[in-house]
Amino acid sequence: MYCRPGLQEGRGSPKIAVLDTIHGALTLARRMDELGMKADALEVYHHSPSVADYDLVVAPVHLGPKNPVLIEARRLGKGIITHHQAAGELLCEEDTDIRIIEVTGTHSKTTTALLAARILSRQKKVLSHTTRGLELWTGGESRTLGKGLSITPANVIAAFDAARAQDVDVLVSEISLGGTGLADIGILTSFSGDYRIAGQSAWASTAKLQMASLAKPGSRLLSASDVKISSDLTFGPAGRVRAERECLHFGDRCVSLQLDPSLDFPSYQTAISAASAAAWEMGLSPEEISEALCDFNGVSGRMKVSCQGSLTVYDCSNSGLKLSDVRRALDLVAGGRLGMVVGEDAETVCEGMDVPGLVDLLARRRNEIAFLVLVGERLLPFAEDLKARTAPDLSAGLSLVRKEGSEADRLLSCVKCFR
Repeated sequence: MYCRPGLQEGRGSPKIAVLDTIHGALTLARRMDELGMKADALEVYHHSPSVADYDLVVAPVHLGPKNPVLIEARRLGKGIITHHQAAGELLCEEDTDIRIIEVTGTHSKTTTALLAARILSRQKKVLSHTTRGLELWTGGESRTLGKGLSITPANVIAAFDAARAQDVDVLVSEISLGGTGLADIGILTSFSGDYRIAGQSAWASTAKLQMASLAKPGSRLLSASDVKISSDLTFGPAGRVRAERECLHFGDRCVSLQLDPSLDFPSYQTAISAASAAAWEMGLSPEEISEALCDFNGVSGRMKVSCQGSLTVYDCSNSGLKLSDVRRALDLVAGGRLGMVVGEDAETVCEGMDVPGLVDLLARRRNEIAFLVLVGERLLPFAEDLKARTAPDLSAGLSLVRKEGSEADRLLSCVKCFR
């Protein structure tokens, strides 16, 4: 693999401060120590350790510029690189034939990664690393190897180690806020719905452009047409590869697409287009890609529809849930007698929901909901005004609707949580 200069040049000599023990500093520092570097993981939210004795600082892109440790590092002229770059450099000299696909963007990351794994696994052995965990894919089916591994860039190390241990052909990694430079194929799913990071000082899209800035020679960059950057292949409605409800377009070629009729296609159009583009780049034919997607009926938590007894369940609970997703979900299920579980699982999600916006939305559309359950401590104060029941988490909320929401014939699940 290719290595850019920087972290690797300091092996055995400089001292390295790796900031943010909550989001991967321990993992990065441990790997550095294994490779003969002198590294310390520093907690920087409740303490302000000095970096005066360190030669290099490794910081996450979401750490605000007003953080005292970063202020000191800049004042002392310390070299500063991102967690993404460090993770990539720590792995770039590994001797492996594993092809690596990295996925980032403002939405559709998880679904794109899982669909790419599903398609490629018809011909190759694939490991996916997403918010769902580590999954081993063969023949279009997955087996969970482990959960609880977040998509912070440092965890690419654990995913890579698992991929080597399982002797896979392809590793597909969903990564928060950019790429590491390891990817043979990098995918930018979207910049729509951009948001501020680093103490409101930067846009998330700027950080995600590490997918391009850290890219190794010979890699291929795929981007949604709305990203509007120079890439090797575009996908989506106006891209070179694009999905329609009954057709997949690859340049001037079109092959039929037979998805499950229950699939909410607009929710999946970006992911199907992106995954198809990645598979095409990996050498699969349009026909093979279409066949791998036959009867696809969605991913749990991504507006998947199922029937459970007398209830039709619309599952939209996932870690990337936004207020706009809740609004669209309500539009899609309009009519009939609706039970709804909505909110956030604060123990498992770093960035919570827009609570004021959510409360306003629910108040305006309360007459559309026969039985309402609010999840999460931040929504508790609004339960009385919204005439809602409360639950501590998604599972308890769903159980409450099934047990006591007898007037509902449909169930909409919109809780921001890892699953």
